Amino acid sequence: MTQQAATMPVAAQPIDPTRLFGRIAMPGALQIAPFRQIWGALLLIHLSRWVEITVVGWVIVEATWSPFLVSLGVFARLAPFVVAGPVGGAMADRVNQVWFIRATTMGRVAIAALLAFALFSFGSNLWMIYSLTAIGGLFASAVIPALRALYADLVPERELTSALGFEAIAFTVSLIVGPIIAGALLPFLDAPIMFVGTTIAYSLAVLAMFSVPAGAAEKVDRARDDQSGRPGLLESIVEGFRVARSRPAIVAVFAVIITAEGFAFTFLHLIPIFATEVLGGGPGTLGALWSAQGAGELAGSMLIVAWFGKRIASPGKALLIAVSVSMLIGIPLGLSSALPLTLFLLFSLGVSASMFGVMQSNVILLSAPAKVRGRLIGIQTMFLIAFPVGAVMVGAVASVFGPHAAVVGMSITGALLMGAVALKFPRLRERMTASE
Repeated sequence: MTQQAATMPVAAQPIDPTRLFGRIAMPGALQIAPFRQIWGALLLIHLSRWVEITVVGWVIVEATWSPFLVSLGVFARLAPFVVAGPVGGAMADRVNQVWFIRATTMGRVAIAALLAFALFSFGSNLWMIYSLTAIGGLFASAVIPALRALYADLVPERELTSALGFEAIAFTVSLIVGPIIAGALLPFLDAPIMFVGTTIAYSLAVLAMFSVPAGAAEKVDRARDDQSGRPGLLESIVEGFRVARSRPAIVAVFAVIITAEGFAFTFLHLIPIFATEVLGGGPGTLGALWSAQGAGELAGSMLIVAWFGKRIASPGKALLIAVSVSMLIGIPLGLSSALPLTLFLLFSLGVSASMFGVMQSNVILLSAPAKVRGRLIGIQTMFLIAFPVGAVMVGAVASVFGPHAAVVGMSITGALLMGAVALKFPRLRERMTASE
């Protein structure tokens, strides 16, 4: 009897896909299979994007050595958010979101391939590079509403903050790793070859997105199909603005975004000036300052996923606190002339910035009806234009009064504006649950 039992085959234990190596439980939203697949694709997309951004900047620098022309490349990448955000949001509410994400990722494949072809064929033609960068910015901004609206349908409400936190982790890891990869390879590989590499990486992201079943967006499609007389694209965008205006919490978030993007992170625009003129450093100091801020964002995102996410009952209050802390950090940061203190404060600014990034989308997704989530996230991306506008303002002030006065003055002004927003919109400080 014992011998027979010993020789009987042991039934194979089913593999739990929510555990790594069958043992370690995946955290938060990663337990949901479609979200895991999307997150894997997102890692590849962000990594490719930051390699692409670094290489484009290097090509422009080598061709011109002009700070203005380099900044023009940054503007070309960010300006499309004003238009593509609302349009992408309307499309996200009209079509299957999984297919929309696939289509925009395939667009990125085409842009990377065209960049490689353009550099092979025409060399460093700046206007061609600006044009392709702007079109790439259209795809990058148009897909954001579809992604975040899809999160709200894929994951339970209690895991929504976790999903947004993992998105922030993917972005921040790519922000740190992508430029390092590009910087390490550029001395050995020409820029066109680098763009061939990003074309391949984007193509792998497309394959990853095709592993996500299109039915993951089925719930949204059914709600959409129930609507009779579906409005046109422009009317859909107008409806999104109408819904936003009718909800004080969403209006408050937009006010917070404009204030934060314009005033809270002004030090970042002047990092090269502080690295050289204030701290007396060189490229190593510049890299250390950027890395400190990126490391802070990564740490903040991981804290949100691992601990804060499920403990925050009022994401609006968390948003106000995060932006207010960022403003207050800006005061000693603008006054600092010591590298260790500056690095510590930049790390702290990165932590609060990650909370700001996650909570603004969290409030909008919880406050918006499901059928207009994409449009409201699209409108949200419009206000990112305040970041380059803030760069112009702080640069103008710094040219007259110096970098210390510019950062401190912008931070104090922003803190006062944040106080006014908090008083004007008390709804933002209340507990929130998903809107029907």
